[in-house]
Amino acid sequence: MRVGVVGAGIAGVTTAFELAEAGHEVTVYERCDAVAEAASFAHAGLLTAGLVSPAAAPGLRRWLLRGLRHHESALRWRPGLDPAHYQWLWQWWRASSSGHAGDVRAMTELAVISLQRLDQLTRDLGLSHERSRGVLVLLRDSRELAPTHRHAGMLRELGWAVNELTPQACLEIEPHLGRSRLAGGLHLPDDGVGNCRQMTQQLRDHAERRQGVQFTFGTEVGAIRTEGRQITLQLRARERDAATPSRPGPVLRSRASAAHPPDTAEADFVPTQPLDRDRQATHDAVVLCSGADTTLVHRHAQALPIQPVWGHAATFRIHPDGQALQSAVVDASAGVTLSRLGPRLRVTGGFELGGSPGPAGEAALSPLYAALDRWFPHATERRQAQIWRGARPMLPHGPPVIGPSATPGVWLNLGHGAHGWTLACGSARLLAEQISGRPCSTDPAPFAASRWAHP
Repeated sequence: MRVGVVGAGIAGVTTAFELAEAGHEVTVYERCDAVAEAASFAHAGLLTAGLVSPAAAPGLRRWLLRGLRHHESALRWRPGLDPAHYQWLWQWWRASSSGHAGDVRAMTELAVISLQRLDQLTRDLGLSHERSRGVLVLLRDSRELAPTHRHAGMLRELGWAVNELTPQACLEIEPHLGRSRLAGGLHLPDDGVGNCRQMTQQLRDHAERRQGVQFTFGTEVGAIRTEGRQITLQLRARERDAATPSRPGPVLRSRASAAHPPDTAEADFVPTQPLDRDRQATHDAVVLCSGADTTLVHRHAQALPIQPVWGHAATFRIHPDGQALQSAVVDASAGVTLSRLGPRLRVTGGFELGGSPGPAGEAALSPLYAALDRWFPHATERRQAQIWRGARPMLPHGPPVIGPSATPGVWLNLGHGAHGWTLACGSARLLAEQISGRPCSTDPAPFAASRWAHP
């Protein structure tokens, strides 16, 4: 089949790859000028089956409320006038008080499949994306120990390696950890960190050169029309002189005169030109991997309640004489992750519902710097920092949507929230299996859009 993929983040590029692997003719349409320019650009890089959970997982409501009251938390809400924000919060609030063990299990199983597929692609295609092993979750509050113990039990049932640690054992995992008060920790040795942007760039290069996937950048999909068994996309060139973006996307700036270099050198891609005029493209199927941009989704998918939840990142060069971390450390109380990506240390956090595109404010960045000072105060060169703010597409509860939409021929792979990198390869494979009519690697029912048909 001829398949169009809308969106060239990690979800869109992995989807294009898996569809091409299955023998389909694939074209990718992206409004930005390159792959991985939105939510995939500068997030924490966590690859963790042990920490995936739906947005309304048990205990998250208590964690979020405590975080909103804590000045060192990266969690905040910027209320506006949009009724959809209040509706989303209400749905999330109701869902977070009910049991979601089935959703957690479904997402964890998909994450395990996804990470196994990522490892296979890394080996088979010779990919290099600054992968490191191990995630250490730090528990500063003794009240976090009991729910963490229950979660560890579920992971063991699924066959995933997990170790519950004393404070001293945490220091053995990360010897340069600051001496702040600790109640304990959780170590996930098979989880880790990877550079999502590098991986997306390299997989795009392989898909384009080896599989014949076509990429069209600077292009917006204005409308989707179904005519019999054909899907027609109305394409238009993105306006390049627009001042402030009106759609959720990344905002990148430097806090110093010399910003960090890109994550990886620009690959020698096949020349790809944006559209110079409006035109149409016809496909047998279309997959929406459009992230936090829900314009098309709302027209074809039972008005899924996806909202952009903003996150922030500060990336530093590791000091040559610094005492840095080995892989990834998660400060559970603050909602902040510290990740090592090659010669850089990235601090990320943020659960910011509401607001609009724009640079990260000092109030949003302060918790990130506080966590860095708390755990690795001498690890980085502070005079240089790359600051990023981006929107993650999140549903108020439940796993992402992977499968057919309400419109025949239009498929969905979106709503992964903070777990897009972890779930990308598994989600893409599951989507390609459904489109191709092949046996699925995991049960697709928990990821069906029909779950939202009657909210």
